Amino acid sequence: MRIATLILSLAFFLLAAAHPGFAQERVFPGGSGVGLVPPPGLVLSSNFSGFEDAAKGTSIVLTELPVDAYAELAAKFNPDGLRATGIEAGQPEDWPVQGAVVSKLIRGSQVAAGVRYRKWVVLVGATTTTAMVTVQIPDGVQGGLSDADVETALRTITIRNPPSLDEQVAALPFKVSDTAGFRPVRVIAGATFLLTEGPNDVAANSAQPIIIIASNLNTAPEASARMSFAKQAFASLTGIKDVQSDNETSSEENGAEWVEIDGSAKDAASGDALYVAQIARFETTRYVRAILIVRDSEKDKFSDRFRKLAKSLTIN
Repeated sequence: MRIATLILSLAFFLLAAAHPGFAQERVFPGGSGVGLVPPPGLVLSSNFSGFEDAAKGTSIVLTELPVDAYAELAAKFNPDGLRATGIEAGQPEDWPVQGAVVSKLIRGSQVAAGVRYRKWVVLVGATTTTAMVTVQIPDGVQGGLSDADVETALRTITIRNPPSLDEQVAALPFKVSDTAGFRPVRVIAGATFLLTEGPNDVAANSAQPIIIIASNLNTAPEASARMSFAKQAFASLTGIKDVQSDNETSSEENGAEWVEIDGSAKDAASGDALYVAQIARFETTRYVRAILIVRDSEKDKFSDRFRKLAKSLTIN
């Protein structure tokens, strides 16, 4: 499985009191290594690493990735590569970013849930990190940001030495009280947490188990729609193919509804047989889901531990 492809898809999945002018200082959400001067009307988000104007559906998401993820992402940073994520885009252009070795901007658009969004994506390669800054603004919103507002903000992007992984984990909008022996690897966009077991942080071709814990940027579905929502999310995981569900259950526990799905799939790159499990915690207006992807031959080694980790999730 190409982990950068999965990360890129997750980053874009996450994207589905006004100020009179620009703030005077760069803001680094959650102490992250990527910051900028937010444009008028956008405030720090409590759901992800970035800024939002929830009333206007506008967001700026800051995503930090491993340094060695840049090459793979840059290879897809073009109209054909972004089309696979649902974005229609023009050609990339060089873009100034303080602290970067290389940085590119793409402008485009995306239709999601019947709404067309204007999109800007800046891909940054630096000595300490790979970063993406993604802006989305729905068309037709009265009083929304202009293109000039957005690009003024994007010219203030700054890369600095990132905080420790412990500090990034502490800033997540959820908590994992029991990691069940899995090793924390990375926080993505202040809303997604990766863990594994084994020596490599980025494991190719399912050589190690991958656990993804992702919180939402939207409200939780109604109770009647949660199972179908969870099934759709399970079936749409990227980097794998031929996904099939074998078990689907729902239960009430600790003030939440838990929807558990597991089944089989194949690694999209190697064709390896995989075991895939997803456990989602739904509360009245919020949800968080945990996903395990592992070789089918190692299902018994990791499935119980994964369930222990997932059932320890709480939402802040």
